[in-house]
Amino acid sequence: MQNTPNNSQPQVLSESSLERIQQHSAAYWHERMYEYGVALGLAIVQFVAFSVYLYGRRGFYDLFIINKAFAGVAAVLLGIVLLLGPLGRMFNMFDKYLRFRKELGIMAFFFALMHTVSSLFFLPGRFPLERYFTTGKWPFLFGLIGIVVLMAIFAISNNRAIQRMTAHRWWFWQRWGIRIALAAVALHVGIMKVPGWIEWYRQGGSTQLVRPEWPGLGILIAWFMIVVIVVRIAEAINIKVGKIVWYSCVFFLPVIYLATFIWGRQFIK
Repeated sequence: MQNTPNNSQPQVLSESSLERIQQHSAAYWHERMYEYGVALGLAIVQFVAFSVYLYGRRGFYDLFIINKAFAGVAAVLLGIVLLLGPLGRMFNMFDKYLRFRKELGIMAFFFALMHTVSSLFFLPGRFPLERYFTTGKWPFLFGLIGIVVLMAIFAISNNRAIQRMTAHRWWFWQRWGIRIALAAVALHVGIMKVPGWIEWYRQGGSTQLVRPEWPGLGILIAWFMIVVIVVRIAEAINIKVGKIVWYSCVFFLPVIYLATFIWGRQFIK
């Protein structure tokens, strides 16, 4: 009678197997750190750039300006996350950037969270509590929806959640969650800011600004978000249409920015 192996007994890994596991684990964490580092670096660069722009336009720098920069970074990162998908499907050169989508989304969540916390608890003079239930109730509602959805996406952005939900279901919630979050953010900002943006194009910024001829940061970000939405719609219709629209946007977005700054020069007094 032959002896059969006892499966209940623990198996001892060879030195080579242990070494491979350790190397794999080290490589995995190195890759994760690299991806988070890139996402954080991009977020910091944007935050500094937005802060400098807002300071130059307003002439002061405080938590109110920092809060605006938080919101701008969150919006742009969400836009980049949504833009990488269609770009990856249209152009092979963007495939290597798809790996950063989760990390960029997580950074967007943290900056949106910092914007929410500072608005609710540290800027009562700028955002009084009663405003959230009167004139600002709709922007507040959409902003709340956006941060809750981002929080839910963040909560399931791990391998354990993928295993429990299955990859297909996990990806479904990630894909639609980020779209809902962007829509909520767009409504949150649009309801508050669109009238002011139109007014800037009509007569420039407030005379209290150091440079009223400079467009608000929200105007510049809004044009970028329009590009994101238009490219996504075009790519969903047809890959060729998407490519044409993308090339057009790459040309026209800088032109729009330049024209906006030129337009603002008429308001210099």
